[in-house]
Amino acid sequence: MHKFGRLLGMGLVAFALIAPIKANAAEVYFIRGFMNVFSRGMDQMTAQLKARGVNAKSLSNGQWSSVASDIIKRYRQGRASCPIVIAGHSVGGQEAPKFADTLAKAGVPVSLVIGVDPGFAPPPPFTAGSPKVVNFWIKGSARGNPYRSTGGFHGSIQNIDIRSFSNADHVGIDKDPRVQSRIVGQVMSALGSGGSCGG
Repeated sequence: MHKFGRLLGMGLVAFALIAPIKANAAEVYFIRGFMNVFSRGMDQMTAQLKARGVNAKSLSNGQWSSVASDIIKRYRQGRASCPIVIAGHSVGGQEAPKFADTLAKAGVPVSLVIGVDPGFAPPPPFTAGSPKVVNFWIKGSARGNPYRSTGGFHGSIQNIDIRSFSNADHVGIDKDPRVQSRIVGQVMSALGSGGSCGG
């Protein structure tokens, strides 16, 4: 009996090791800034979400177009996962509205877009995008910019000046723990609200 119990325990341990961890049905994309060297906080938040079982990926700036094409293709095949969340820092924050608008115009729902001090030039306005946009930026700085909308955008845009709770600059904003906790919280809230990819 003792031997059987030991074998049973070993079997349960082995099953725990090989059984897949059930990840949230989601696709979360963090886009880094210029040259990928100043946005390691985006990688940190990706790792934090992965540790929670979230399907999160960190992208180089400039990759969004090919990733969007892949999502659209999988969506039409019924293989995309939702909710879809997009976040971008600096130049990545400029690309986030383009990424979201491209998906939305193809009929792919985007639950949330997060900007992290989009710069250096003003990002393009949201014309479709997402029902919820949140931008953590440094008001009055030389690099970051607010998000805005035009045309057929019917979602909400909230530009949050981080100076009310952080002294981080443009380079450090994505690595600031106070900013990161708010961004991760926004992502988890979006995932918790669910959402269907339809198709």
